Amino acid sequence: GASASREKFRESVSALVEVDVSADDADFWDELWKIPSSAEEVFELIPPAAARRLRDERFENLATLFTQATAQLCQIVETPYNIYFDQALNCVRVLTRILPFLLEKGDLGDADENVEQLCWGTSAGGMPGDEKIGLMVGGNAKDGDSVDAAGTSASKGMDDEQEPLALLVVHAAMHMLFLPQFTCDFYENKLDHAPGTASSGAGGFFRRSETKEDKELRAEAGLHAKTVEAGISLVPRPSSIVWAPGAGIHASQLGYDGSTRKYDKNRIEVLRLLLSACCDPLFSPADEYNPLASRWLAVATAADAPNAVCLFYSLLNTVLTFDPANVGFSDSHIKLVELSAQVLCVLLDCGLPGNPEPVQDSNGEPLVEFETASRGGFNIFRCLMSRIDSTEELNFVFQGFAKLLRNVYENQSTYLPNSSTKLECFQELLVLLWKFLEENPLFMNHVLTKCNINELVVPICFLMYKSRRDPAQIGLVHICTFCLLKLSGERSFGVGLNKPFTKKLPTDLPLFSGGHNDLLAITLHKLVVNGAYKLVPLYSCFLTIICNISPYWRSMSLVAAVKLVNLFELFSSPKFLYSGENAHRHLALLLEVFNNVIQYQYHGNTHLVYAIIRRKDSFGRLASLTLKRAQEQCFKVYGDQNRTEYDPDRARAIENMDPKGLPNAGAMMGGDDMGDRFQPTEAWLTELKVSLPLETVSRLLQHLVPVVDDIVASKQGAVDEQEILEVLQDIVMVGLLPVPHAIVIRKYQPNQYTALWFTAFMWGVIFLRNQSLPMFDGQCIELFQVSVQEED
Repeated sequence: GASASREKFRESVSALVEVDVSADDADFWDELWKIPSSAEEVFELIPPAAARRLRDERFENLATLFTQATAQLCQIVETPYNIYFDQALNCVRVLTRILPFLLEKGDLGDADENVEQLCWGTSAGGMPGDEKIGLMVGGNAKDGDSVDAAGTSASKGMDDEQEPLALLVVHAAMHMLFLPQFTCDFYENKLDHAPGTASSGAGGFFRRSETKEDKELRAEAGLHAKTVEAGISLVPRPSSIVWAPGAGIHASQLGYDGSTRKYDKNRIEVLRLLLSACCDPLFSPADEYNPLASRWLAVATAADAPNAVCLFYSLLNTVLTFDPANVGFSDSHIKLVELSAQVLCVLLDCGLPGNPEPVQDSNGEPLVEFETASRGGFNIFRCLMSRIDSTEELNFVFQGFAKLLRNVYENQSTYLPNSSTKLECFQELLVLLWKFLEENPLFMNHVLTKCNINELVVPICFLMYKSRRDPAQIGLVHICTFCLLKLSGERSFGVGLNKPFTKKLPTDLPLFSGGHNDLLAITLHKLVVNGAYKLVPLYSCFLTIICNISPYWRSMSLVAAVKLVNLFELFSSPKFLYSGENAHRHLALLLEVFNNVIQYQYHGNTHLVYAIIRRKDSFGRLASLTLKRAQEQCFKVYGDQNRTEYDPDRARAIENMDPKGLPNAGAMMGGDDMGDRFQPTEAWLTELKVSLPLETVSRLLQHLVPVVDDIVASKQGAVDEQEILEVLQDIVMVGLLPVPHAIVIRKYQPNQYTALWFTAFMWGVIFLRNQSLPMFDGQCIELFQVSVQEED
């Protein structure tokens, strides 16, 4: 039977592409929807070329297909009888397949009038099934106050003006994610108990948590609750349908066993549909991307999007309650976790950030004011994320991230094969972590003061270390760097890194005994001397991170001290120093690291002091640099500046590195490979001398070099390093060093370029991770480059 139905489906698809099929041909259409199929078959039998031909040559057929599939989804939402579930799934699969091809010509792609009219036209215009679509009202009225952005009630069924199909398909998908017996258990009362009724649960369930810790946390962040009479509730209702307990909902509130896996497959299918309806950004060139431009995403994240609050907590909790150590999860559950992470990333990536200021009604129930919710760019998902404000929930979120990210190395260091599940969605997790750090002020504060931040630092360092040579993982190293840079702007991060590092990671990281600050510095050193060529733009971020934590670094290990002084030698070498006119900025950051440690943590850091003494010549050469010497060194490394011998292949070859793994210097600092090379000038030398804070190190060397020389002379050169370290430990430097400088912390500043980078990175990950069922076809993607390898 399977091959016969497959053949039938193939025939129907080819008929749609080849001939005009009337919308009234009931036999053809009814049969099409009833043919049993799987998602894989639908994707295979509607290849990209056929989908585009359908759109470009047989638009009427595509319009009927889209309209009828949407109408059936609206119908199933209204009357969820399980005899129609298979047919509904067929509609879901066909829509999942064709929507991206409509969006290629949608809001952010090459606009097309037919597509515009089909998706966003509001005249019913005799569309088949419009009476069915008009029925799409169910489940929207929460507390009878659900009002959409225009201020009209969401349940305006049979008006003259038809709701646009795009809105209906997104709303239908969001209803179908909570359809009884399809994606969740039966539930009786849609409203649970309205707050304020005499029901047992009413008082406790929907109040914000107000423990002493919660109040302290909010006060520290300067958040003060505002009470309003009415608004859009941020409480999941009915709470019994949320997919998993955790944030927003306790296990006791779930109406069923939250660990049930029986709905996973259907949830996956509908989440895929929602993802394909939200893929507008893929078709926008990166430099033109506008996070407010997609109407599809605006509908999905609007205040009146059906079940949005339940969906936010379902996706978040499904991801964060997953425990890779519990083997026995089916592949479909792992797929659901990964897809939930992807859909949540997409829904949090458009519109405007949420406002973390708490707003509630007189019963203490969290709300969003109507006025806020009706503004353009409002995103209910970002609002919900920014408003998570209880210690218990913030703990849950942190522990979830820590447990899942730990999996990246625990999975490789276990002795028992298959004793834990390898989760592949760590890139999506890092995007979510970033969004929490960026948009929920309480989360950042909580993880740095109440949690062990090293539980995130170790997996991040591990991922950076493992990915440093792989050009395909450059994006991953970027996102890890952004997270560390964001965290390093806070004093408590630098203090927390002093905790001893005792884990054995499954890598060839050099052995050292020290803290997590040592792990961080040794990792970043390795990324500079042994990382991919494309990491060069991140060098200043790496050094800024080390610089930000250096004033709080109590005791640097020998390995880290030597590595940092090595970096100084590397960045002050002629090859590097003359690679561009700003190359010396790296040295300024490193000198600041040394100054911070010497001035504020001298006594725990004799390893660093001794490492600096041993390399005193590197500092001396820089301090005494003259223009003549600089020009000679530059000439020696780069040859005659006036001769232009440009070989494009050579210039671009990544292999063109010197033995230390340094890329060809012209490209190094964004210099020009075209022969128009940097040459040291008097102005450059003056700027270099002014910007390099050499005084502290110079004074240190001035006082300590003679001391060390005396010890060595008295022992005829046979001296134990430990003795020298002990002598250095006892020397009091007060009065010998310059007056301590103010500590400068460079905080990450959000900007549109990083936001754009995150959007492109996130969609690149989603594109690559959805290849087994190839949801998106690379041919028309503009947001990033898709290069297809020709198969032999």
